[in-house]
Amino acid sequence: MDKNTEKSEIIHANQRIAPRLWIQIKFKYAAISLSGIPGGMLETVTKNISATGLLFTSKEQFPLDTEFKIVLDMPGLPHKTLEIAGKVVRIEKIFPSLEFDIGVNFFKITDSQKEEITRRIERMNIVRILEKLDKTQISDLHLTVNSPPMVRSFGQIKPLDNEPLSVDQIKQMIYSILTEEQKKRFEREKDLSFSFSPMPDSRYRVSVYQQRGGTEVVFRSIIPNIKTREELGLPDIIDELSQLKDGIVIIAGTTGSGKTTTITTMMDSINKGRGGVILSLENPIEYLHKNVKGIVKQRELETDVLSFAVGLKAALRQDPDVIVVGEILDPDTMEIALQASETGHLVVTSIHATDTVQVFDRLTSLFTAEQRGFVCARLSHSIRAVIVQKLIPHKSGVGRVLATETCIANIAVKRTIYNGDFTQLPSIIQTGSKFKMQLMQNSIDKLFEQGLISGETYEIYSNK
Repeated sequence: MDKNTEKSEIIHANQRIAPRLWIQIKFKYAAISLSGIPGGMLETVTKNISATGLLFTSKEQFPLDTEFKIVLDMPGLPHKTLEIAGKVVRIEKIFPSLEFDIGVNFFKITDSQKEEITRRIERMNIVRILEKLDKTQISDLHLTVNSPPMVRSFGQIKPLDNEPLSVDQIKQMIYSILTEEQKKRFEREKDLSFSFSPMPDSRYRVSVYQQRGGTEVVFRSIIPNIKTREELGLPDIIDELSQLKDGIVIIAGTTGSGKTTTITTMMDSINKGRGGVILSLENPIEYLHKNVKGIVKQRELETDVLSFAVGLKAALRQDPDVIVVGEILDPDTMEIALQASETGHLVVTSIHATDTVQVFDRLTSLFTAEQRGFVCARLSHSIRAVIVQKLIPHKSGVGRVLATETCIANIAVKRTIYNGDFTQLPSIIQTGSKFKMQLMQNSIDKLFEQGLISGETYEIYSNK
């Protein structure tokens, strides 16, 4: 179980008892003396809070029943300050530090103040927001500063509600699900990717980043069950590619085109079919595989391995039959992928590209002009296929259908790659139907002829 999943289970355990949120909210407090006069105000943050109380950490050990004047600085738009009274009901020593967890119950609080706290912490409860999403229709949740939560539904961006989120709200929402190590990494690098399971039946790929000094995040829903090739609408050549013993298979497309889903389906097919050892390098781990006929080893960047290149190099010593690399991003990763394919391993990877020509342009552009001839020669021997994907809105307005460009490395394709003249590839693909090749346009034509996409959608996505 990963740390974020474990943390989400703790969050849920507390939610079943009371609507309590593990989040840092600034507040001031002062102990009230026997004369009823509060002392000097101290400032700190909550560890958790609900409409009935809060928990915070203090270096001072307050006796049970100590009364506090509390001024809560509630985040949100508009800003709200609440003045209430609380009483110490719990004291716990924190080992090995010299601090104490102080639990406080509110006892002088109005119904309107309770409603205000409940509304604001409910608004900041990212786990509860994710629970409410219809994952059959929504693929992504965006939290951006001064905007309401936005979702992507069948490719279209829509607001989840009308209330914008403040800088503080979003940061605290995100930090409520991060481990201390992840917080430090994000504050150092300004970008963070990880997987998160708020419930056993849901999983998200999370990307935290900074924009104009504010912290923002995107949650991408991961389908809990691995779908078959037929369910995804992938070409049947995928089954043949999954049986290859060596070489490189590249799955390409834009962000959100289903590249990871296709690779996962191939891994599942190999695991349930011919078996062997499948070693997958991912950022982050999205789908969880169980060993069936094969052994599936999944390593996550920054958690299990420093980089794709480092993981690939180590993979060659770990007896794999199939190596899955999340994405080719640099020359070191490409170099070791070529080496792995040349030494008898099947390498399956992805790259951001919109067509086959762009795939090879991007791969070779990772190297210097002097290196490209040698790289093209090695690629021509190692490449087995390129599948380019595009998701297109279904005619019904519900869901999307998959269009694909398929390039199979026959003699003509290999010769063209060897020569580095990638502009010749579309004409080879166009005439290579007997090798199960097709251009993206041919795939879109078929979807229109089958009545799966509308005429308007066809015009938008067509190159004609």
